[in-house]
Amino acid sequence: MSTRASRATARRRSGRLLTVVAASGALVSGLLGAGAPGAAAASSVPSWVIPLYNEDWANGSHRACTGIVLSKTKTLATPDCFTGMDEQDMASEYSLTSGQITGGAGGISYRSHPQYDATSRRAALTVVTRRTPDNSGKPVLAAAADSALRAAGAKATYYSWSGLDLDSAPRVRHSEQVVVKSAAECASLLGAALPSGALCTAPAPGAPPVADEDQCFGDAGGALVAGGKLVAVSATKSTGCVQGGVRLYTRIDSYRALVDEWSRDVDLDYRNSGSVLALEKLGTDYYLIDICTTDTQRRLQDCYVDSTGSAVAGGYSTLLQAGDMNGDGYGDMIARTTGGTLYRVPSSDAEGPDGFDHRVRIGGGWNIYNQLVGVRDISGDGRVDLIGRDSGGVLWLYRGTGDGKFAGRTRIGGGWNVYTSLAGRGDLSGDGRSDLVARDRAGVLWLYRGNGKGGYAARTRVGGGWNVYNAIVASGDMDHNGRQDILTRTPAGAVYLYNADHKGGFDSRKQLAVTRWKNYAKIS
Repeated sequence: MSTRASRATARRRSGRLLTVVAASGALVSGLLGAGAPGAAAASSVPSWVIPLYNEDWANGSHRACTGIVLSKTKTLATPDCFTGMDEQDMASEYSLTSGQITGGAGGISYRSHPQYDATSRRAALTVVTRRTPDNSGKPVLAAAADSALRAAGAKATYYSWSGLDLDSAPRVRHSEQVVVKSAAECASLLGAALPSGALCTAPAPGAPPVADEDQCFGDAGGALVAGGKLVAVSATKSTGCVQGGVRLYTRIDSYRALVDEWSRDVDLDYRNSGSVLALEKLGTDYYLIDICTTDTQRRLQDCYVDSTGSAVAGGYSTLLQAGDMNGDGYGDMIARTTGGTLYRVPSSDAEGPDGFDHRVRIGGGWNIYNQLVGVRDISGDGRVDLIGRDSGGVLWLYRGTGDGKFAGRTRIGGGWNVYTSLAGRGDLSGDGRSDLVARDRAGVLWLYRGNGKGGYAARTRVGGGWNVYNAIVASGDMDHNGRQDILTRTPAGAVYLYNADHKGGFDSRKQLAVTRWKNYAKIS
């Protein structure tokens, strides 16, 4: 059965939009043609505003919304645009010329804001990983200083990909002129107070009426643009409609640091949402690199000590994933030589032929650190950072510059030599800021919450008994539930996954392997 036919068979119609047109293809064509209501405003949208469509082939549920391209591999959307992450959950791709579906794939990977509330629509933001890299460009994101662009009375343009909830109907470009309303006006128009970090708009005076089909199917995730910047994202429910032309949005400036971090937290294989590097020793000076991930059933894949890894690295003492260091949408690796020289290695080398042919030198003298950790963004500037611990126990921060390098170091604090292991990659506590975990000599694990300014709050105790592991690694989202994870290994080679509970700890561990990783020389 074809993809299109399977979709038609599996889908359960919602029936919420113009269902009377279902019996007439000619009427559908007329509604979406040049003479349709609102068609004059639908002539163009920015290249980085794209149509999204997701469906679950297991139960027929489907979602249509609009996406905003953040990088070649990351797209901004809303949490309820998706039906799930299994292989039966399909993400479709569209032709931006015809508006028709051109293909798709299962196994979607995405991350939603930990404070998302489906009822109030607070923090309705998700970043999804594209299966096929996109070259549509990206928007300029509004910042806290752009208050005039979102002030009451400010004029703006709303962009989306709209349409009818019918298999035969293409998605069409939509735009309309709107005006930002005050918090008090929004509460009156919406019938509820604005959630934190939100704003609302109403149609601009004198603007033409907006067709029904331009306010429902595809409205979620649409872009509010003012002054050439992306100010906010439509928080309309993916299964709902705009009421009276009044839209609720999630403000970009309220979540700017997290959106930036999500767009740069990219695995070496960009299609994954979590992975670790497992290094198999070859002789005295070489490692075979495995990029270890999980499948949609949460089982380890591509992780065997069998001399058939992704690449061979010679002469390096440290290899770790660093995220997107230069803003190209792909993950990078940090590689430190035995002589102390630090390099940025693009993902193409980590998955390509032997050797790091495209490495870029960062600098020398890095052997003063007994541990390096790629912590993503702890400084709050939207760029990936690196921390190093020296022999005296002082922790140092190297802020990313966005071009693949680091600025001069700044001191975080001393006393860190009490810890035998440090790990961190993104938000573990649920506050949207990058964190760090540290194990002391007694086997107690401690959480250091990032303050978003290049440092950490006072530690809080996670729990004891962590000395049973000879490796603790922050792995990203290995179990595909939208939260960051920690992977651990025992000396016998058993592998366990700890899922962050966003309350300062972790859920009960899940065993992923019994002895499989015993002979890996390093896990990072």
